[in-house]
Amino acid sequence: MVRISPYDPRILTNKVFLEGLCGHKRTSVEASQVKVKWLPQCKISELIHLDDLELTVRIAVLENAIKYNGKPSGKSVMSALMGNRTELRQRAQEVKAIVEKVVTEVSSLTLEQQRVELSEIAPELVEVSDKLEEEEKELPPLPNLEKWSKIIMRLAPFPSGPLHIGNARMVILNDYYVKRYDGELILVFDDTIGSEEKVVEPDAYDLIPEGLDYLDVKCHRTIYKSDRLDLFYKYAVDLIERREAYVCDCDAEVWRTKHKLEMKACPCSFLSVEDNLARWERMLDGSYPERSAAVRLMTGMTDPDPAMRDHVILRISDAEHPRVGAKYRVWPLLEYSWGIDDHELGISHIIRGKDLVKEGKIEQHIWNIYGWPHSELMYYGRIRFQDAKLSKSKSRKEVLDGVYSGWDDPRTWSLQSLEKRGIHPDALRKAMLDLGLSVVDISMSMKPVYSENRKIRDEQSPRLFLVLDPVWLSISGLPTSVTEVEAPVHPDFPERGVRKIPLNVKKGAVSLGVSSTDFQRIDEGEVFRLKDLANFTMRKKKAPSALFYSLDVDDVRRISGPIIHWVPEKESIPIELVMIDGHEVEGVAEPSAKGLKQGTFLQFERVGFGKVFEDDPKIRVAFSHK
Repeated sequence: MVRISPYDPRILTNKVFLEGLCGHKRTSVEASQVKVKWLPQCKISELIHLDDLELTVRIAVLENAIKYNGKPSGKSVMSALMGNRTELRQRAQEVKAIVEKVVTEVSSLTLEQQRVELSEIAPELVEVSDKLEEEEKELPPLPNLEKWSKIIMRLAPFPSGPLHIGNARMVILNDYYVKRYDGELILVFDDTIGSEEKVVEPDAYDLIPEGLDYLDVKCHRTIYKSDRLDLFYKYAVDLIERREAYVCDCDAEVWRTKHKLEMKACPCSFLSVEDNLARWERMLDGSYPERSAAVRLMTGMTDPDPAMRDHVILRISDAEHPRVGAKYRVWPLLEYSWGIDDHELGISHIIRGKDLVKEGKIEQHIWNIYGWPHSELMYYGRIRFQDAKLSKSKSRKEVLDGVYSGWDDPRTWSLQSLEKRGIHPDALRKAMLDLGLSVVDISMSMKPVYSENRKIRDEQSPRLFLVLDPVWLSISGLPTSVTEVEAPVHPDFPERGVRKIPLNVKKGAVSLGVSSTDFQRIDEGEVFRLKDLANFTMRKKKAPSALFYSLDVDDVRRISGPIIHWVPEKESIPIELVMIDGHEVEGVAEPSAKGLKQGTFLQFERVGFGKVFEDDPKIRVAFSHK
């Protein structure tokens, strides 16, 4: 039994009789404090028939809030109510006002309070919601949770450019677990100087956080490896003094063939601690030129994996660093700096691609030297995107050379480019989480991402006509009553109204544009329909033209005639569409496109979805997907 305040919206102040509702008889409900029992078998579809609009809205808002972690969306609720309850469409404005009011009220409740209230007034919805949550793909729990007082994880991108779709899995998995366990996520810029091929890009220090913001990933701290060189030097000296590392000045090719491949210890490893420390100082003061000396960790020369044999952990580079300039000339390799920092930062779990297994072994070797607790290492398989070529070095060159328009060029596949194209972060998140933590290499297309994006975006995406490579038809014979066309803003939501397309008919004639592809596939004399307008007979012999046939859409459906989109020549709006491969196509849109604003996500009918990224001086749209 639940006590309901007289001011609670669930009170039916009009004394509606509930007899027959869910098979339960009840007398009228007075506007005073009463006890009400909501039976589990009572469904929202039955409640809708009560003359209690606010109750209906409140149930819908609560259900939406629970679905989205306590944050109800008024737009989403309106779409659901208007789409599923046709009888409410005539009361759209009234419903909207109540939705806005209830969303404000429900937003002030905690998620648990929302669940409790929904369980009281519509328990079957909570049961369904719980069942759906259970059916959603649940990732395995993090291992050895009992060892750690707090879950601390890190993102460690090398700042050679922005994060791209290939990095998204790593970011999303780490973020997922940190949120799941209310842990801490640290952004660690792995900005040590790697090689001539792998260059630190100064813009990446801003581009990477931008990508994280797009994915709604919140980092609790930001750390730069380039600020921690003194720490890595301290441990380097300590490892040399422990005889766990040595400075090797052998020729690289000689070391590889005579020692690494033959599994023979390097003579440098037998030098005294004092000699090695002297060599270390020569690395720092410039006595050793680049490539002439390196610090090797004594991982052993008999390891079955040649890459693990006395692995290099620090080397010389005289390259200028964008943050610290020429202050340092000896730089740690990433796996060495990870081995130190993952301990110093208290990292509990590390999720990374399985191509970094060797690096994990180096870390474990360092942890064993010092007797440190081991962070939990978790690996996943590689992803090969069938329809995306990923190369930060190539993208960087093309951006610098002006071949690409910038890091948001679709060919970079950066997170900036996905945002520009209108790919919702939740679509990317869902696709990546569905892959789980499998160590099996995966070849996948972008179709799962696009499919999720359609589900998320479609309801809010207005429709417009866009014609690429137009052929202008001289239309004749239109009835004098046809002066403009009313097409739905969204065919699934008639309450959103219509967009009006003026025709500017003169004596039954008007010039309308269709795509050259449609024009070529419609035969001479064939009946076709211009969508939302009328049916016509194609005439091609003398000039592109068409003769009015009829108004009824059923006439063309009976003969399975083509139904195509179109635009009026007069007042049409030029549109520039940037495709995924970077090439640009020009077209013309219906007059209502004139009001498009930057950031609008829409669907050009029969062309595809896209996002307006520029609206002045001309409208430019980034193509998203079909």
